[in-house]
Amino acid sequence: MLSILEEMADLFARHKLVPFFGAGISRAQLGVDAGSLANELAAEIGISPAPLLAEVSDLYAERKGEDSFINYMRRKLVIDAIEDDKVMAHILLISLNQNTLYTTNQDNVFELTAKKYGRSYKRVVTLDDLSEVEPGERHLIKFHGDLDVPDSLVFGAKSYRRRMSIESHPLDIRLRSDLLGKRLLFLGYSFKDENVVKLIEMTKQAFKENLPPSYLMAYEYDASMSRLEDEFGIRVVDPKRLFPDVSSSADAFERCLKELCDLTLNLQAKKGLDDLFTKNTINAKVVTKYEVNAVKRAIETEPFEIAVNAFRGEFDAARVPDHLQHETIESFRTLVDLADPKNRIQMNQLRAALFNFRLPPANALLVVSYLMAACNQMPSKDGYDDYGSLMCPAMPDHTMPVAAACAVAILGERKEPITDNFRHLAFHWFRSFDAVPEQMRDQVNAMINAAWVGGANVPRPISSSGNFFEAKGFHEIYNQIASQFPKTLKRPSE
Repeated sequence: MLSILEEMADLFARHKLVPFFGAGISRAQLGVDAGSLANELAAEIGISPAPLLAEVSDLYAERKGEDSFINYMRRKLVIDAIEDDKVMAHILLISLNQNTLYTTNQDNVFELTAKKYGRSYKRVVTLDDLSEVEPGERHLIKFHGDLDVPDSLVFGAKSYRRRMSIESHPLDIRLRSDLLGKRLLFLGYSFKDENVVKLIEMTKQAFKENLPPSYLMAYEYDASMSRLEDEFGIRVVDPKRLFPDVSSSADAFERCLKELCDLTLNLQAKKGLDDLFTKNTINAKVVTKYEVNAVKRAIETEPFEIAVNAFRGEFDAARVPDHLQHETIESFRTLVDLADPKNRIQMNQLRAALFNFRLPPANALLVVSYLMAACNQMPSKDGYDDYGSLMCPAMPDHTMPVAAACAVAILGERKEPITDNFRHLAFHWFRSFDAVPEQMRDQVNAMINAAWVGGANVPRPISSSGNFFEAKGFHEIYNQIASQFPKTLKRPSE
């Protein structure tokens, strides 16, 4: 049955699958489900526990007023902060990097998670919201409304009937538009969740006739879910059946979603990368724990070409949170070790990854040193070798000699003999020695001495440094060139 995940991953990789998620994925963070919420509402108005949340919601609103109902739901569903270990499903959803998502949830858990990880989604509830979405902008369509817009809510039976009575609701029209040539994946629903049947009936109404081929990844599978296949043609995925070794339904659901994300990442990596400078703005996302682990697995299990694509697809121009930097740096070092230093194409791919790596200065120096150390085994090149000008914009200007000193130390730890090719390149890397902070010069000088032991064929960089023209740093050169670029008004990406 794993093939159904591969089928969905292929659709996600081609942006042909639209996620539609429900209450199951918010349960861990909010601590409530439909049943417990129905019982609490019933207790508030002094009736015996109701079988359906929709019924008791209407009763509560009738007896205490719509405003009291909204305020009660706000206390239960709107939170101020998230706990990462309780929103893994949301993190996996944003890691799929889809621009359009739908949800029946009225909580704000997804919005908080997406904002924390640098991929904020515009909330879409009303027709005005739809009209304001710019081409290429990420957006979350709240199909059952939002507590900030009470008239939009589909919660009780009355609001459901009211919503169903509108033949051309703007969100229905948008759903039909999004699904021309695409498919739906319902996530985080159980058959015990009364919303799932309502949702599918509403979705079916939007299409007038048959739904497009769709999938449902069950949060809690029930044999009666076969009805979804029989009546609606929806293929149901049972995570517990796919991963029988996992104890709970919630853990199996998360494992299944992780597997889907892994498969999607691998397919995207195999397809290669687009030039960030030709489309959209540069990706400013913040990487998640899941993405760091997924890239690590790709580096450990896939050939270099796929591994480097996976790395760049996630980390190019992205921000790495402090608590994930050590693992990310280790992944880059493993990727460097995976490359063949004699293969210039592979080494150039590492240079490109280095150029787009965004880290604090100290960590940027470290990753540069890993690539410098790998250059020790590169074949010598006749004439000028452009590896003498490795660039990493995350490094401060004139700190290349410090990175080169670290590379010498790495080679010393490995007891790897230093080659003349390394010295030829390091001659250029050390050229800004005069700009190295005073407190670090002795250490850098010691590494130069260590590297040039027995290397009489290559001049020492310090003794020759007076012959260099003034070396400008990357940022000095970049700012000078950028100031001369023609300017134009910004416009939406398409």
